[in-house]
Parts: sequence; structure tokens; C-alpha cells
Amino acid sequence: MEGWDLDFTVVLGIDKHHLEQLRLVYPTCVEHKPSLVKHPFVVFCDWNISYDEVLNVLSHSSNVRLVRWPPAGIIYMGDPLSKWENPQRYKMLSGFVHVPAAEVRTRYWLKIDTDTVASGIDDWVSQDWFRGNPAIISHPWGYTKPANQMLELDKWAEETRSSLFEYPPLNLVPNSPELLRHKRIISWVAFFNADFTIMCSQLATKNCGVGKLPVRSQDGYLFYCAKRMGREVKRVNMKSLGWKHCSSMSSIRKSVKESIK
Repeated sequence: MEGWDLDFTVVLGIDKHHLEQLRLVYPTCVEHKPSLVKHPFVVFCDWNISYDEVLNVLSHSSNVRLVRWPPAGIIYMGDPLSKWENPQRYKMLSGFVHVPAAEVRTRYWLKIDTDTVASGIDDWVSQDWFRGNPAIISHPWGYTKPANQMLELDKWAEETRSSLFEYPPLNLVPNSPELLRHKRIISWVAFFNADFTIMCSQLATKNCGVGKLPVRSQDGYLFYCAKRMGREVKRVNMKSLGWKHCSSMSSIRKSVKESIK
């Protein structure tokens, strides 16, 4: 890692809902983490979003590449009223695997969710995190929902005889019908190795189809692949480094108001 200048690409996924969140939270990055906006951005946009709208919001970022998502003709099925089966959610989360795999040109890319507010110091990224070329660097988390997601991925890997088949299954059995308690990550601010992401994208495309994933969760799928392959997953407390993840629009507005005095 000697001589590496912590170059990375910021990746955002934008539909109408997330565009409104971005309008609120992006100014907190400009104020509190100004070095972030100097990095290249890759932004994948739903088809009903105007590129001009996105560029107007990201006015302090001069290196922004916009990508339409999903590819024409790709349809995501599901129940719009269900959190886990919602097709719009599945569509946007799938973009966080396939778009960076195709568009990122740096060694790592940084996923920032649009419901995440910045505060605190600008010098928040440590070079030490990247030693050993980890697959993922992300905030720690203690459970997976739906509870059977990791077992479903075990089943998928076995049935498709994918390249994951040469590694032992995780065999993570749920602790209850509601969730699986285990040591994992949550990716509202997370770094991913670009080569690892390309491999995961190719694996999903081959066995699920273009633009699809074996489960409706980007960080669940990438976490599973890393753990099954024995790739390092580093857990870093992003809250202590000036990031706050919000649960609602009202929480975002309140946190933005507190962040920008």
C-alpha cells in the first residue's frame, strides 16, 4: 500500500425518493468532508430521473459519471407493498453490484447511502484499512433479515454449482423466525474492492441473469461471497468518524439541521 493515495470512486444510486434525500445530505458532505467531493463519482439513475437534476444537486463535484439503471428490458418482479420483496428496492440494490463492476476504474469504491449525514472531521479514511486488500470495509452489524438469507445463498451456490461451490457453505442457521444473529456488516458507508465486485457481478450475471442478484440484498450478497471465499471483511465504526445513518426523512432533516449550523 506504500505510495497509494487512497484513491477511490464514490458510488450513488438515485431514484425519485433518493434524489430528495441527496438534496438534503450532500451539503453536509461539502461542509464537513470536502475532500470527498473531489473524488470521482459514479451515479446510477432510475430511468425517470433527469440527469440535470442530479448534476444540479452534485454541483460541487466536477467528476461525475451518470449511468442509466437498469439496462433496457430488465424487469424486477415482487410485491411493492413488501419491504423485502419490493421490486424497486431490489432494482436499486442490484445496481450497487453491477454498476460499480462495470464503471469503477479505481481499486476501491465507496458506497454512501443517501440517508447518511456527514459531520465531524474530513480526514476520516485510514490507509491501514486497505492493507491486505480486504474485500469489504464497512460499519459493523449484528444480524441479517430476512432470517434465511444466508441459507438461501448456500442453497443457491450448491444448486448452481457456481465457483463458490469449491468453498465450504456458511451454514448460518437463523436464531429465530425474524432474524439471524451473526457478526456481519451494514453498508450505508462502505468500501468495496473493485476486482472483488467484478467477480461477484459476473457470478450473479451467469447464474441469475443480467442485472439480477441471488437475493434481494447487495451487502448481504457481497458479504456472503467474501465470507465464503475467505476474503477479509473489516468492520469499522463509521459513526465515530462523522457519519450518521437516519431512519426517516424527518430524521434526515433533523440531523442535517444539527450538522449545518
